[in-house]
Amino acid sequence: MVETIRKNIILFFACFCIIALSHAGNEEELFLRGNKYYAEKNYTAALHTYEMITRKGSAVLYNMGNCAFHQEDYSHALVYWNRAQKNATAHEYNLIERNKKIALQKLGHEYNNRWGDTIIRLLRGYMLISVLMLQLIFLVLWWLFMFVFCKKHTGIKKMMQACMCLTMFLCASLLTVHYVEQNVHQAIIVKKEARLLTGPDKSFHVLSPLNYAHNVRVKESREGWHKIQYADMIGWVEADVIQII
Repeated sequence: MVETIRKNIILFFACFCIIALSHAGNEEELFLRGNKYYAEKNYTAALHTYEMITRKGSAVLYNMGNCAFHQEDYSHALVYWNRAQKNATAHEYNLIERNKKIALQKLGHEYNNRWGDTIIRLLRGYMLISVLMLQLIFLVLWWLFMFVFCKKHTGIKKMMQACMCLTMFLCASLLTVHYVEQNVHQAIIVKKEARLLTGPDKSFHVLSPLNYAHNVRVKESREGWHKIQYADMIGWVEADVIQII
C-alpha cells in the first residue's frame, strides 16, 4: 500500500514536471515565432502570437507595444509599454520612456517628464531587490541604528549612523513606490470620442468628453463600468473605454 502511494506520488510529480517543461517550451516557441513575424514586419501576426503567451514578461509586453505602435494604435502601445515598465530594468525603462515620448508626439500630446518620475525610475531600475528583502534590510538597519545611537558617539559611529539613515531612506522610498503601484490603478483611454458620465449607465448626464490616449486613475470598478478620476473630475466610463495598466 505504502509502495503504491509512493509510486503514484512519483508519477504525479514526473507528469507535473513534463507538463511544466512542455508549457515553458511552448511559451518560448511562441515568443520566437512572434519575433520572426516582427522581423518580417508582419505586426498583426506578431501581436496575435504574443497575445497567446500566458505569462507575459517585460520583453513580451515591450514587443507588443512596438507592434501596436507600428499599426498606429498609439493608445494600446502606451498600455503595453506602461505594463512592461513595471518589471523593467533601468535601461529598458529608459527605452520605453523614449518610445512613449514619440507616441505622445504622434498624438499631439505633451510629454511630461516629472522629476518625481525620474527619481522613481532610478530607484526601481538600479536597485532590483525583492520587497521582502527590502523589508528585512530596513528592520535590521533600524535595529542597528538604535543600537549604535545608544552608545557613546564618536566620529566613526556618526558616519555609520548617517550611512544607515541614507540606506533606510532608500529602502523606505522603494517600499513606498511598490505599495503605491500596487494600490493605485492607472489606465489609458483607448476609445475615441469617449465621454465621462455622472453614473454607471448611459442615461446619466455627460460630465466631459475624454481625450484619447490620456492617463486616468481608476477609483472603482463594477460590471461593465469603471469609476475614474479625469483631470479634476470623477465620473464613470464604460469598461471598453479604458485599459488598466
